[in-house]
Amino acid sequence: MQMQIPILPVQETVVFPGVDTDVTVARPHMPDALQYAMEQETPLLLLNRRPESTDNNTAGFYTIGVTLQIQNFISEKVGNEYICSIRTMHRFEVSDVRESDGILLALGRELDPPSESGTVESLQQIARILQLLKQVPGLTKDKLDSGYLEKANRLASQPEAFADMFAQAMKIPAVHRQGLLETITPYFRLTRIYELLDREALSYRLEKDLNDKVRANIDENQKRYFLNEKMKAIREELGEDGKDELKELEERIQNCGMPDEANRKAMEELHRLKLMSLSSAEASVSRTYIQWLTDIPWKKRSAERLDIQRAREILDRDHYALDEVKDRITEFLAVRKLTRKYRNPILCFVGPPGVGKTSLAKAIAEATGRKFVQMSLGGVRDEAEIRGHRRTYIGAIPGRIIYLMKKAGTVNPLMLLDEIDKLSSDFRGDPSSALLEALDPEQNDHFVDHYLDVDYDLSKVFFVVTANILDTIPPALKDRLEIIRLPGYTFNEKREIATRHLIPKKLKETGMHRFDTRIEPAALDILIEKYTREAGVRSLERTIEKLLRKYAVDAASGKLPDHLSIGDGDIPEQLGIAPFRKQIAEEKPQTGVATGLAWTPTGGDVLFIEVITMPGNDKIQITGQLGDVMKESVRAAYSYIRANHNRFGIDRDQFKDIDIHVHIPEGAIPKDGPSAGVTVASAILSALSDQPVSHEIAMTGEITLRGRVLPVGGIKEKLLAAHRAGITNIILPADNERDLKDIPDEIRNALNINLVANVLDVFRILFSIETSGTALPESPEGQADSRPSQPAN
Repeated sequence: MQMQIPILPVQETVVFPGVDTDVTVARPHMPDALQYAMEQETPLLLLNRRPESTDNNTAGFYTIGVTLQIQNFISEKVGNEYICSIRTMHRFEVSDVRESDGILLALGRELDPPSESGTVESLQQIARILQLLKQVPGLTKDKLDSGYLEKANRLASQPEAFADMFAQAMKIPAVHRQGLLETITPYFRLTRIYELLDREALSYRLEKDLNDKVRANIDENQKRYFLNEKMKAIREELGEDGKDELKELEERIQNCGMPDEANRKAMEELHRLKLMSLSSAEASVSRTYIQWLTDIPWKKRSAERLDIQRAREILDRDHYALDEVKDRITEFLAVRKLTRKYRNPILCFVGPPGVGKTSLAKAIAEATGRKFVQMSLGGVRDEAEIRGHRRTYIGAIPGRIIYLMKKAGTVNPLMLLDEIDKLSSDFRGDPSSALLEALDPEQNDHFVDHYLDVDYDLSKVFFVVTANILDTIPPALKDRLEIIRLPGYTFNEKREIATRHLIPKKLKETGMHRFDTRIEPAALDILIEKYTREAGVRSLERTIEKLLRKYAVDAASGKLPDHLSIGDGDIPEQLGIAPFRKQIAEEKPQTGVATGLAWTPTGGDVLFIEVITMPGNDKIQITGQLGDVMKESVRAAYSYIRANHNRFGIDRDQFKDIDIHVHIPEGAIPKDGPSAGVTVASAILSALSDQPVSHEIAMTGEITLRGRVLPVGGIKEKLLAAHRAGITNIILPADNERDLKDIPDEIRNALNINLVANVLDVFRILFSIETSGTALPESPEGQADSRPSQPAN
C-alpha cells in the first residue's frame, strides 16, 4: 500500500532493520519531520543521499531506506546536526521524493519480509559465515562491531534478522552497506555478506603473512641494534618516555565532548605538561587534573524513562503508603513527558529515621531510569568537601559532587544528599553555603568546582535531599528545596509494610524461607505494639530479624520442622519480656501531673509534666534539662495562673508561703520547643487547686499571658504518638484544625479531638468545672499577645 512519510536525510549512514543505534541528522529537517510524523501518525524514513548529491528530489536519494521510531527525544545539538536514538523497523521502497513546506516527503511502500522459502540454503550460508570467523579470528576484532556481532549470533536461526544484524556489525564502506540494504532476499544478502567477508579475510591473511615474513627476515644484528638503541634512549631520557601517554591524553580530551572553555583549559594544561619533566611532582598534578577533566561525563546521559504507569508500579512495589511523594514523582514525569524540557526539582524528604527516605530515592532512580549516587552530609564541615580544593598543592582533589558525577558516568543521575540537616561549619568554611549554587535550578547549569575551575552543568541532575528536622537547615538553602514531609507510619501501615517487605526480606536474609516460615498476624501485632515504638520501621525490622535468628539456631541444628508457624504465644518465649506496654499513659488521675504531646526529630512522643508545691517563699524551680523556650513557657503559665487566681478559687496569700517545682522526667534528655504551655498550666493549676488531671487526656499548645492558645507544629507526629500510647482524648489549639486533614482516617476516627482557643476551655475539659471570680480582661485584637502567632515547632 502506497504511503507518504517524512524523510530524515543522512549522508553515508546506513542502518538495517531491527537495530537500535544513534544517528546524526541535519538540523533543518529534524523538528519539522518529527512534528509531521506525530500529527499524521506515521513513522519516519531514514534515507541516504547519493554520493556528492545535494538535490532534494528522487534522483538525489537511494530508493531503499528504513522506517524508524525515535526512542526518546534528545535535545543535545552538535554543530549543525541532531543526535537521535532510533529503532529501525522495515525496509521502505521510495517511488518519489517531494518537498512540502520545508519537509522532505517520500511516496512509496513498506517492504514486507520475504518468505523464507530458501531457509535451508540460508542456514547453510550462516554456517559458512560463522565458520569463516572461526578460521580468521582477527576479523572479529578489526572488521566487526562486537556488540552487534553478539546480537547476530543469537539470531543465527533466523536468516532475515541475522543477515540484517550481521550487516550492521560489518565495518565496510557505505556504498557496500547500501547494496546489502537493497538486497531484499535473505539468501542473496547472506551470500553477498560472505563474499565481502571472504575478501576481508583474504586481505587479512596476506597482510599477516607479509608481516610474518618481514619479521622472520630480521637477523640477529638488526635485533641487537634495535635493542641497543632502545636501551640508549631509555638511559638518556631517564624515565621520560611519555610520548604515548601524552598522545593518549590528547585523544581523550578531543573525544570526551567537553565544552570549549573546558577544552581550552585542558589543552593549555597538556601543553604545560609537554614542557616539563614527566617524573616531577608538578607533572603529576597536571596529569591528574587532565584525567579528571576527561573522566567526568560531559555529554553521556542515561535514557530517561517517562512511562508513568511503570514508575507508579515501581514506587508502589517498594513502598507502602507515602502517596504524597508518589504523586509528586508522577507529576514530574507527566510534565517532563509533555514538555521534554522541564527542569528537575530539588526534593527534600523530611521525617524521622526509618520511614524510608533513602530507599524512596533509590526507587525514584529506578522508576526514572537514572543512575543512583549517594553522599552523606552528616558531619561535613569543610567547604572543600563540596566545592573541591584549589589546585595550589599536591593532593588537591575535586569536591564530592564532581566525584559522584564521575562515579555515575552520566550527566543526568539521581543524586541523593543524605542528612543535610547535620551539616556543620568551622574555620574551614560553611558547606551549606557551598550547596546553594548546586541546589539552585536557576544557576546550577554553570556550577564551578574549585579544583576543575571551569563551569560544569548540573541542571540535568535530579537532586534528592533528606533530613530529620528543618530547623538546622539555613533559610537560604531551605528556600531552594521542595519540602515533602514523611511524618511516620500508623499501626496498620506498619503491619502492611512488615507483611509486604520486611518479613520476606528477613526470611531470605536469615535463610528461614526454606522452612516455609510464617509469622501469624497476631504475633506481628504484638511485635509492633509491645516490642517496638517508633515513627519508622527500622526497629521493627531489627526485631523481626532477631526473632528469626532465634529460630535459625534450631534450623541449623536440624530441630525445626519443614513448616514453621510463629504465633503470638511464641514471641515472649523467644524475645523475652516486652519492653513497652500498649498504653503508657498514667494508670489513674494524679494531682499535679498532666500528659503532653511533643515533637522530636525521631517522631512524636508523649511526656508527663509533674508539678508539686512545698513550703517556701514564692519561688519556682524548673528541672528536666529544659531549653530556654520551654522555661519561658513554664514562667508564662505560672504568671497566668497567679494573675487569674480569683477565677480558679485560689487564695492570693497561698503563693507567698509555697515554692513550685516543675519537672519533666527523663532529665538526661534535653527538651525544648514552644508547645508545652497548655500542659504546664494544667499541671500547675492541678497542683495548686488539688484537683487531679484526667489520665486519659493528652494536650499540646502554647499559651500567652492573656490565656490565648496558640497553634503549634508537628500535629500529625503528635497524634500518631498519642495513638501509639493508647490515649484517645486530645486537646489541640483551634487554629490547628486545618492540620487534621493530613491525619489518616484510621487515626482521626480513633481519637476524640477537642479544639480550644483559650486556656479556660482547657480547664473546663480537664477539671469538669466552671471557673469563677474575675480575671484579666481580654486584650484588643492585635494586642492579645506580644509573641508571634505563627505555628510553633
